[in-house]
Amino acid sequence: MRLIAVAGLLALSACATTVSSGPHPLRPHDLATGPYQSVATTAYTGSLLYEGGCLLFRSEDEKVQVLPVWPYGSVFNGSFVTFHRPGKTDQRFVVGEEIWLEGQPVAWSALSGPAYEPFQRQCGAPPFSVSGVRPAN
Repeated sequence: MRLIAVAGLLALSACATTVSSGPHPLRPHDLATGPYQSVATTAYTGSLLYEGGCLLFRSEDEKVQVLPVWPYGSVFNGSFVTFHRPGKTDQRFVVGEEIWLEGQPVAWSALSGPAYEPFQRQCGAPPFSVSGVRPAN
């Protein structure tokens, strides 16, 4: 009887120590960040939305939806984003507020490292490197 109990405990401990090798799911308020890119090739008017654990940007005509990749130092608290542009004063933008977003599309292959895997898997929108943001009106 003791042998069966010990074998059962060993099997349970083996299950408990198994670790998934895939990327972790996004935690609330995770924000895709990367190096600041000063060159802007595209600009959109629209708003930020927090959907499925992802902070996304959708154009006002709803034809474009992207995953903004904010400059390092930017922060998301669940209600607003603090946009950090190096050498400038940080700016806050509320989720749902109409904004003008400028930057450039980025290929997933250009975003190297495991930090971006959860965003690619969970968010499904193409990445967009943010170089500027301002209120739309």
